[in-house]
Amino acid sequence: MQQELHFSEHYTDSVQLDNGRQIRLRLVRPSDKQEMERAFSELSVHSRHKRFFAAKASLSEAELRYFTETDGYDHFAIVAVELDESGREGNGLGIARAIRIPNDDECAEVAITVADHMQGQGIGQLLLDRLVDAALERSFTRFRFECLAHNQEIQALIGKVCRIIDTRYDGEVLIAETDLPRKEYDTVSPDQINLFDLCTLLLTWATQSVDMQIDLGRTTMKQTIHATRRNFNMLSALSRFKKPDTAVNEVRY
Repeated sequence: MQQELHFSEHYTDSVQLDNGRQIRLRLVRPSDKQEMERAFSELSVHSRHKRFFAAKASLSEAELRYFTETDGYDHFAIVAVELDESGREGNGLGIARAIRIPNDDECAEVAITVADHMQGQGIGQLLLDRLVDAALERSFTRFRFECLAHNQEIQALIGKVCRIIDTRYDGEVLIAETDLPRKEYDTVSPDQINLFDLCTLLLTWATQSVDMQIDLGRTTMKQTIHATRRNFNMLSALSRFKKPDTAVNEVRY
């Protein structure tokens, strides 16, 4: 039996950007066709080329149906829309989409588009973060991104959210495959991350010191490694505690 999804048709999330603007995140709906067509018409030629790898004048009716009438599980998309002071939705600002790859149930092909005037304000990372969470509860473990080799913006964004495990080129197109971050590490606080990294560094230093046979005695070095590993295990356990959810998310990108 399929588990109940948090990122379902009922999911909504209000977020305040660094500039104070309020936006809403939710899954795409069939009723979004007209807004999607309008938003596409306002994309620059450069942005269209980055998304579709070719000049594209408009979206066909078949494409609009495909992009908005998703099954919500094997094919789903999260949109960002602006909110006015009364909380009513306005223009669409961005969309992130995941489509399960045939013959590879654990991998999804991903595409992200943000309106030109909203690029660089954190919406891309915000959408990708939520897309990862939605994908994890749908049993995905990997994402596949296809982008132009010179598209440094999307490559930097991918690296902020996912760990790239494989890359290859198909002409001018870079194909990057990533694994999805595990939930227990998504909720580690910055202080815990710093301690975790410090302990890893100490463990590496202690091990290398043995190999280099520096002035410390072998017994002393073994004790150092043992103590460092013990602290490492303690910090690993701490990293699994979740931090409290917040009502308003701050975006940094």
